[in-house]
Amino acid sequence: HWVLADIVTEVTGRPYADVIAERVMEPSGCSRWLGISTDDQDDVADVAGVGSEPSAEELAAIGLEELPGRIGTEVLAAFNRPWLRAAGVPGGGGIARATEMARWYQAVLHNPDCFLHPEVRHDAMAVRQDQPDWTGTPANRSHAFVLAGNDGKAGMRGHGHGAPAEAFGHGGAAGQIAWADPASGISFAYLTNGLDRNDLASARRRVALSTRALACVRQ
Repeated sequence: HWVLADIVTEVTGRPYADVIAERVMEPSGCSRWLGISTDDQDDVADVAGVGSEPSAEELAAIGLEELPGRIGTEVLAAFNRPWLRAAGVPGGGGIARATEMARWYQAVLHNPDCFLHPEVRHDAMAVRQDQPDWTGTPANRSHAFVLAGNDGKAGMRGHGHGAPAEAFGHGGAAGQIAWADPASGISFAYLTNGLDRNDLASARRRVALSTRALACVRQ
């Protein structure tokens, strides 16, 4: 994201967050998510760590002494600083409501007025990186999303159990998740400012919520 932000800025001569807002967010009917002015942050909720770290017993049950590569809630709490929210950090710090996030996924799903060039949208749905993560699950990452896949491991990627292979989405720190399902036409987003210190619990929660969302269109 950092490299892409630099490229956008160099090519357009404008702050990358402004370009994203104009070309990606506004055409999809969504508000600005990056680089929120300090004068426009009154309704932004501060993030805070909740819960406890995984216990030694929980980690031992999956054969680990500690979780690798995690981002602590203390680091994420830096985004409570107004100036950092206004900076529009390319690698994180997007600010949105869950309803808007789900609406944006609807726009990607249906592509109204072709706000995404067909070739760009097609590329965003093609797996470009399938190296396994620390659990041994292939990443199934495109240039934009994580695809559910047809290997029975959609749940390990944050999608609900039984998600169709073509479902696409992306997780976020401390259990955030959003996705769209082309088969049913629904999109789903779960965002919280309560950052669970237990990454195992937050992972289980987002899969459970995604599974329940899928069940709503199967009844």
